Amino acid sequence: MTGLERLLAEPAQLKDAGRVGLLTHPAGVTRDLTPSAVALLQAGVRLERLYGPEHGIDGSGQAGEAPEVATDRQTGLPAHSLYGKNPSEIAGLTAQVDTLLVDLQDVGVRFYTYVSTLVQVLEAARQTKTRVVVLDRPNPLGFALEGPVLEPRFRSFVGALEVPLRHGLTLGECARLVSPEAQVIPCDPLEPFGYGGLPWVPPSPNLPDLETARLYVGTCLVEGSAASEGRGTALPFRLVGAPGLDAVRLAKRLNGLDLGPVRFRAAYFSPALSKHAAQPCAGVQIHALEPLARALPVGMALVGALAEQGLELNPDWLQKLLGIPFTLELFVPERALERGQAWELEAQRYAQERLSGAWLYPRD
Repeated sequence: MTGLERLLAEPAQLKDAGRVGLLTHPAGVTRDLTPSAVALLQAGVRLERLYGPEHGIDGSGQAGEAPEVATDRQTGLPAHSLYGKNPSEIAGLTAQVDTLLVDLQDVGVRFYTYVSTLVQVLEAARQTKTRVVVLDRPNPLGFALEGPVLEPRFRSFVGALEVPLRHGLTLGECARLVSPEAQVIPCDPLEPFGYGGLPWVPPSPNLPDLETARLYVGTCLVEGSAASEGRGTALPFRLVGAPGLDAVRLAKRLNGLDLGPVRFRAAYFSPALSKHAAQPCAGVQIHALEPLARALPVGMALVGALAEQGLELNPDWLQKLLGIPFTLELFVPERALERGQAWELEAQRYAQERLSGAWLYPRD
């Protein structure tokens, strides 16, 4: 069960809730795909207004967008975007309710901005005394950890918490890192997505399926290069390239590395939007042969191989995504797996020492 489903089964958990708001998006649904706002109203919860994160309450915005929707089409309730707002604006908007429910499907990586919006909401709640209740959902990447821990000097909207890049936390556990007293209605954290489990509704436009979400841990780093990360194609974060690249050489270079059960196929495409829109690109399609235990080395090696072909990197964005200082040495393709394994060990130690106090669910 999700936290939403537990609340629907026992709405009395919101006793004395006063004016109730809901921070959600299209992936906030029951397992029969009823939107959370609709389901809560049907259960007798007196919702008064809705709030949305990046991509908007209706999910129609691309990366960095959050279209304002004055009235939610499903419920007729007033709606507000929290994305891009400053702290005083967020405090002003959330002060319009006494209790704010949060039902967002996170994907378990530090640079996915729903965690950042949650942090902003919790910080605003300290000022406004708004009660925040997180309706927890499983982390689709599970409890496994990858990548370096964010250094405080690289904190940003794509790095709001000092956690590993793949943090192994649910959104409710992230809330407890910020506010140990945060109220969380728990989920079944290991419930799978897909047939027989929870439905996969894309939590953002460019994560259409679970395989993409798994690769996103690593291939999001392509954002820090001049290559297209596949936005504007049918295979975002699985199709990577740029005009003028040697696709055959790139695929051969990557297939010659030990990166786990993954293969790279020379591919050619023209993105409909974002980087290199409407331009012919050459690159690779990434094919995971089985679920990858580690996807970050794939992204590290890919960025390094792109740089070898002369593609420009964006050090500032890469260090924001990784949370550590940029050096070109980080992206030496031959060292990607070794570096990933070392980071994983460090992340496991860090989690036991610094994150375990926020855990709501047992780890093996």
